[in-house]
Amino acid sequence: MRKKLLIIVLVLPLLCLMAWASFLGFERRNFSEVTVSITGYDPRDLLSGRYIAYQIDWAKTDCSQFENGVCPETEFCFEAEWGRQCRFYVSELLAPRLDRLFRTRQKNDVFEVVYAYQKGRTPLAKKLLINGKDWNSPLILGRSVR
Repeated sequence: MRKKLLIIVLVLPLLCLMAWASFLGFERRNFSEVTVSITGYDPRDLLSGRYIAYQIDWAKTDCSQFENGVCPETEFCFEAEWGRQCRFYVSELLAPRLDRLFRTRQKNDVFEVVYAYQKGRTPLAKKLLINGKDWNSPLILGRSVR
């Protein structure tokens, strides 16, 4: 009896984690995709290898992607002292590359984030785009740095 209880105690958290990960994957695949322009950049969080912090630039975002053509500004990100802060999580190994891309950006570079979005649910950041291409693509990573 004690061995069975021990097995249950050890396996139950793994099953819960797998169920939660499956649910998030399902949401990510089945929600509609919306692309929002981003502005600002806080390198402190990226250099620690966790995430980049940014804000959504609603003035440059195409609001026709959303219901009734209205941008749901309060549904994205979370409230911080300086406004609504968003995060895009990055592997610690890739953080220096992304930091370099942000530091060497040019005036005409467009930074966007693709979200899995459904009204009333928390949007999930899926991809970071630079000039319409995934930031991790060879074309972006191979560009010259001034």
